Amino acid sequence: MGSFIDNLEHTTIYLRPRNDSEESDGEGGLGNLNRLIVRPPGHSGKAKRGHLCFDAAFECGNLGRADHITELEYDLFIRPDTCRPRSRFWFNFTVENVKQDQRVIFNIVNLGKENNLFNEDMTPLVRSTSRPKWQRIPRRLIFYHRSLVHRGRKILSLAFGFDKEEDVYQFAAAAPYSYSRLQKHLSIWEKRAQTFATRESIAQTTQKRRIDLITIGNLIPKEESKEESLSKGKPSDTKKRVVVVLARVHGGEQPSSYICQGFLDYIASSSEKAIALRNGIVIQVVPMLNPDGVFLGNQRSDLLGSDLNRSWNKATSYAHPALIAVNDQLKKITAEKALQLDFIIDIHSDISHEGVFVRGNSYDDVYRFERHAVLPKFLGMRVEAWKPESCLYNADPLAMGSARRSLPTGTIDSYTLLASLGGRRLTPRGPFLHYTEDAYFKIGRSLAKALCDYYRHVGVIPPREGTNIKKKESRRRRRRKRPINERERSPSSSPERRVLVARMLSPPLPARSPPALRALPVRTARNAGLRARPRTVHVVESNLPIITGKAVRTPRLAVVDLSAYIRTPAAACGRRRTGASTAGGAVRAPRPTRTRARPLTSDEYDTHDSDS
Repeated sequence: MGSFIDNLEHTTIYLRPRNDSEESDGEGGLGNLNRLIVRPPGHSGKAKRGHLCFDAAFECGNLGRADHITELEYDLFIRPDTCRPRSRFWFNFTVENVKQDQRVIFNIVNLGKENNLFNEDMTPLVRSTSRPKWQRIPRRLIFYHRSLVHRGRKILSLAFGFDKEEDVYQFAAAAPYSYSRLQKHLSIWEKRAQTFATRESIAQTTQKRRIDLITIGNLIPKEESKEESLSKGKPSDTKKRVVVVLARVHGGEQPSSYICQGFLDYIASSSEKAIALRNGIVIQVVPMLNPDGVFLGNQRSDLLGSDLNRSWNKATSYAHPALIAVNDQLKKITAEKALQLDFIIDIHSDISHEGVFVRGNSYDDVYRFERHAVLPKFLGMRVEAWKPESCLYNADPLAMGSARRSLPTGTIDSYTLLASLGGRRLTPRGPFLHYTEDAYFKIGRSLAKALCDYYRHVGVIPPREGTNIKKKESRRRRRRKRPINERERSPSSSPERRVLVARMLSPPLPARSPPALRALPVRTARNAGLRARPRTVHVVESNLPIITGKAVRTPRLAVVDLSAYIRTPAAACGRRRTGASTAGGAVRAPRPTRTRARPLTSDEYDTHDSDS
């Protein structure tokens, strides 16, 4: 159980106070541990080095309780969501006041869902103040097992070794993405995209946090005359297409924010597809729908305990201001005659499946369902580790209040895009590859490319300019023949071979052809002596009955003398029985001979009665 963080440069860093954290705005999580020193029972006074100090009172932190079991083992309890005790999976806490080369075992004992990726190859993350980059704990130090001590529940055990006393170690189920980080990123992104995008706040949460709405493209189309529209080759009644992207409805689904950030960064880039999307359609993005739940470190609910992805059909302005604001925005888009809302994409993460997949709706109309399944086909061609076997299209009543079931009306297609919280396998039996931040960014870029491919397929976005010219140039380059020098010429590149007609299977025969070669006769046919000589056959199989006698050896063959006596198996068995009886002293009675039925002759077969 050696230290997992080693062979790195030693840097002395003093413990930083919790109010200077990069991911905190002066408040602590409700019910989280606040710099609690766990001492062994019976110890009092000042804490010694090695008495661990647990802390989760910072943004996105989650740890409700820590118990000292032995000098080596600690039981840790995840804090449930506020006003919702069932959701328990996300954890994020720090440990300090460690001792050099101290070994510990952390048992996370109250996970809310037993069937998760810890059953497979997923492992938690760890980092320290001197090594701020997140690293995966090796699988050999992770044990997800059923513990009889903890009432038969499955617990997650972590074996870890601390190698620096001055460091503060942070453990998390996944790389956290906080509300503060989103605000910093949006402030920088807004300056880059100020020419084609706008950012506004459409609502405030219960704790007075912003609900940002980013609009990419011109939502209000310019009025054009009929002559201008006809000159451009477009009908005057063409509607502007709109796509709405929602993210981070649940606080514990960190990959949702990374995917959304990758999507926004790609749209703001100078890529040809990004420019075509900005000019061809309108994209509205809500990057964080549940900032209160993200800040508090909840898994699913907000401050009031509501699961926002089950409340779209019963939203109220007091309890769900973000949902009401998004619903009003969608009503404005659908009421505008010059706009057409095509897709609503809700980005989530999953703790039970690998890879990337979607959840869609089912329709009775076959043509409607086929049109609904077109965009996931384009996503499957772009996204790495796409899992079509995990994609579902249903009308599950348990998901009645979700965005994909409540928001779409008419021809609007709504999807739930899910990415694994752990990792993916590129092949069915390949190794398990954990997702990183860059891998989630790549999924966001793939989503933007799939949208561009779809709208080019339906003709909303024009095809890429210059593609035909490049193809022609490449063909011309291929047709150019390289001059062949006489010294480098090979038989395959000779001009005589090139002038042959392609359809000719073989060249014509000459006028006088040499006589055909005849096969030589067999050796025995050429020599009469060899033909008359008898062949010697070697007998390989030597399994014969028990034979006694003298063998007469001749110069060529080894045969058995005719005077040899062949002993039958019955006689041999009789001798063995007599020998055994004399040795043991007991005489066995001979077996009675079986009476065999007389075989029927052919005449009797004819007169014998038959069933037929």
